[in-house]
Amino acid sequence: MLVTDDRAGLTTRSALLYHLYADAVDREDLDTLRELATDDIRITRGGKAERGGTEAFLDIYRAHILRGFQVCQHAVTNVIASRDGHLIRTSAYFQARLFHDRGTQILIGRYADDHVEVDGDLKIAHKNIQVHRVMDAQPGHDAFAYAGTD
Repeated sequence: MLVTDDRAGLTTRSALLYHLYADAVDREDLDTLRELATDDIRITRGGKAERGGTEAFLDIYRAHILRGFQVCQHAVTNVIASRDGHLIRTSAYFQARLFHDRGTQILIGRYADDHVEVDGDLKIAHKNIQVHRVMDAQPGHDAFAYAGTD
């Protein structure tokens, strides 16, 4: 069966974890990112396994912060989760919009993370990021006129 109460609950919890993760990345909140990951987190980016562990995980986001984006906004959708022994295997689409004074990048891709239960909480045990496409665009700006205003 594809749709069960257990799978719906896992998917909802995993979606929340993805949203907390995306929000922490966008806010450059390394403390929350640390809380969301297991101590022995594994990392795969672009199909290549990388050095794991909390500090290696945080180093990715330290490097991201150093890129100096004016605005960074991640959106995570189409989350699906299912139990595989002690792991919760997940799949999700993501889009990252990265605004810099030199230009804007829009990344689309997929996460295929493994989540685990730790003391009643859900944590990321394996962060697996695959970027499928990158679109380069003009620099964004913050000037906007709402309809019906001058």
